[in-house]
Amino acid sequence: MCALLHLFYIFIHVRCVHSTDLYLIIPTGCRQIEALHLTDISVPRVADVRDTVTLSCTYNMGKHKLNSVKWYKDGSEFFRYAPMMIPPIMTFPVVGVTLPKDQTFLCTKNTCSVILDQLEPRTSGSYRCEISGDAPEFKLISETGNMTIAALPRHDPIITGINHSYEDTDFLIGNCTSDMSSPPAMLAWYINDEKAPPEYLQPLRETAIESDGFQLRFRSLELRFHIDKARHAILRNTMRLKCLARVEQIPAATRESSIIVYITSQDDLTNQKLINYWSNSGHNTFTALPQLCVMMLLCLAFATR
Repeated sequence: MCALLHLFYIFIHVRCVHSTDLYLIIPTGCRQIEALHLTDISVPRVADVRDTVTLSCTYNMGKHKLNSVKWYKDGSEFFRYAPMMIPPIMTFPVVGVTLPKDQTFLCTKNTCSVILDQLEPRTSGSYRCEISGDAPEFKLISETGNMTIAALPRHDPIITGINHSYEDTDFLIGNCTSDMSSPPAMLAWYINDEKAPPEYLQPLRETAIESDGFQLRFRSLELRFHIDKARHAILRNTMRLKCLARVEQIPAATRESSIIVYITSQDDLTNQKLINYWSNSGHNTFTALPQLCVMMLLCLAFATR
């Protein structure tokens, strides 16, 4: 029986040698021992340079004892937790990695987290969490996550140049300007939730400045078109214009602004003038109604003589 288990062990070992989840079967005594298992690693794919970042990994030691947890950036170790050592926490200088001086490290036999602050472009890179078991095997297991530091937009785009009301067929001109960011935002105009056609748009304008190692850029996109109530599906005499600022491949950084404008036609203006006229005339007529009746009666009396 143990011979069969020994062959099965060889088969499982070959199949799992490259796996993160290792289960080792030892033929001696026909006993099964659970090996290391790294259950989760959390490394933000994109982080804003003005934020702090938490890196964490969770692991299952099985029947092994934790020897150490190490964090690396681009292959260089910057943090070590070794619970059997004094002191249990060690840090190492690595370019682009800054650990808060007053940080309380949250590392246990099951999880370990570190916080990075004072982010900069050089903080971008590959971050690896490595778990080590104790003697005599000193089993190792690790996982890696990549992080990019960006300067994301903090404010919605600004819409300028648009009035609150227009007449049908008027020429509308509006401008949208994004917040400064790196990478820059892509701008798009929408008219009643329909993307504005290219012929309505002027060439994109961009301005760049250097700040803290980043090339921050903001962009402006101008919208120009003749208002057409039928073409633009304008209902209830209102039109919604929206500007969308989207950072490519970072959906969470998308920002938008919108404005509602009121559209009137010549018929609408004529009808409104008539309503105002009859409203004013009706008020005067009803106020002078008794006097008018007396005048009419006097006229009839003189006419019958």
